[in-house]
Amino acid sequence: MSMSLAKGRGEKAVPSRPAHGSRVKAFWFERDTTANRLDFGLATHRRSLDQAFRLQHDQYVAQGYMDLHPSGWRLSVHNALPSTRVFVALDDHRVVATVAVIIDSRLGLPMAEIYADELLEFRGLRRRLAEVSGLAVHPQYQKSGLAILLRLIRMVLLYSIEMAAVGDLCIAVNPHHESFYRKAFGFEPIGGLKQYGKVNGAPALALRLDLDLLRTLFLFSPGALEPAIARLEADMAQGLSRFEDVKYFLSRHEAGTEMSPVERAYMESCWNSFVPVESHPLDVDARDGVTDAFEPYLKHHMV
Repeated sequence: MSMSLAKGRGEKAVPSRPAHGSRVKAFWFERDTTANRLDFGLATHRRSLDQAFRLQHDQYVAQGYMDLHPSGWRLSVHNALPSTRVFVALDDHRVVATVAVIIDSRLGLPMAEIYADELLEFRGLRRRLAEVSGLAVHPQYQKSGLAILLRLIRMVLLYSIEMAAVGDLCIAVNPHHESFYRKAFGFEPIGGLKQYGKVNGAPALALRLDLDLLRTLFLFSPGALEPAIARLEADMAQGLSRFEDVKYFLSRHEAGTEMSPVERAYMESCWNSFVPVESHPLDVDARDGVTDAFEPYLKHHMV
């Protein structure tokens, strides 16, 4: 890997207690019995992707963020890209929570629909951007929803730094949820209140997390970081992002059937040049826009 949060197998990678000022203290979510029995990782096959897309669809419909779709899936053109990653929480092979990470590309990020100018500032800094999107938790697990969400997001953070070389994570949230993301993870606002067409015109706020701030979060208790890294490595080794799966979903949804010729040509070029992220973390488009600032930072502050 190009960067590492851990010194080596068997060595401690995090402090024995949270640092002063850590936003999530005492790792209380590690003690949630429901979250403890779930399996957190990446969607590695068509079945888990299908369940994740259906869970997003059902929860977005229930919250009024989208209308019922004949496919039962929530999909966008960004799901066609090999760099998009879908994270899931499984309960006996059943997806009960999900969130996606979408890496910036020539297609832009979904939230650029209303926050293009705000995102342009960070592109100008030549830092790799990614968006957290599509969060959904099954209603039967809402009692443990916060503990599940915290575990999913920390996997997102780990993947974004350890494997995808992301500099800034962005998210468009309902204003009611702004306080949680700011207090729990350190997200900061970058854009004011706007109506977001992708969620049926619901209000949204743009937030951004500079991943340099990860040193103050310490979202992994002692002994939890190494297994999380090992899980992500194992998932990636299964050959994530298979073009046949992308074609399966997009051939049955207008996100694919109504794709413009330019979008289709770009998607195909991405797949033609796709190299698994574990052996080459940067795709062709982002290669020139990423600094190497994380390498010395991680060596000095995270080991």
